[in-house]
Amino acid sequence: MNTTGITRAPVAFALLAALACAADPGADDADESPAAQDPAALVGSWNVTGIVGVDGEELVPGDGATPVLDFTDEAEPTGSRAFAGTGGCNRLRGTYDAGTTGRISFGPTASTQMACPEPVMRMEQRLLTTLQAATRYAVEGGRLRIDSPAGTIHLERE
Repeated sequence: MNTTGITRAPVAFALLAALACAADPGADDADESPAAQDPAALVGSWNVTGIVGVDGEELVPGDGATPVLDFTDEAEPTGSRAFAGTGGCNRLRGTYDAGTTGRISFGPTASTQMACPEPVMRMEQRLLTTLQAATRYAVEGGRLRIDSPAGTIHLERE
């Protein structure tokens, strides 16, 4: 009788479980619920004060080209809420879903297609990339932070 498979199965399972935990050591931290958030606190206009990329580089608005996001509580037919604004150059419009646990996601964003100076376009592209990947938000006083694997957007209420 071959018991090798029976003996190896628990060991293989334990090894796979250990590897899964080691593959993402921050996974437990990432899934922890942040302080309760009120999605209604998002409603209104927010000026982007900076966007920090995953590389640590921070882009800040300049020369009057401040990106602005205006969140509404207007429900779209899908049940999502609408947002609009400017990326510093182009006008933006899209949808978002936000929960009381601090989770947020954005639907596809439509924008005009004007060309602007390179620093403005770079910031606008980073804003769009970060919004599309957004997973969490936090409103603290007159400040809003939107986090994503692509970076963090810092905003202040207008």
